Amino acid sequence: MATDVTRSARLVRPGIALLALVQLGTALWMVIAPHSFFRHVGPFGVYNGHYLGDAAAFQGGIGLALAAALAWPALEGGALAAALAVTSLHAINHWIDVDHAHAGTSAGPGDAISLTLLALATAWLLREALRRPGR
Repeated sequence: MATDVTRSARLVRPGIALLALVQLGTALWMVIAPHSFFRHVGPFGVYNGHYLGDAAAFQGGIGLALAAALAWPALEGGALAAALAVTSLHAINHWIDVDHAHAGTSAGPGDAISLTLLALATAWLLREALRRPGR
């Protein structure tokens, strides 16, 4: 059992780094090319640059918290818990609106599924971070 905990514990920091990159990369895409993001990922309703900027701020904030946890490991649990809360609520929102993406796109089901998988991966990272020896 201790070997399994140690083995999975080695995946926590790279997992946090990957999750931070995903969050920050998504936020950057929203800021740098908001129309592209809307067209390819967020085709729900009408384009609203302000709300897209708000979403980028929240996404970027989570990414920065995760990046900070890489520098200060004491922040891991809190950053992952916040990421899990945001990602889970985001996934639920996409399941509620799964049929409201613009016609002809797979954004509805694809987004809902990918966000659910991201939430599950984040939950696993949080569990493993809290199980690590010395925690």
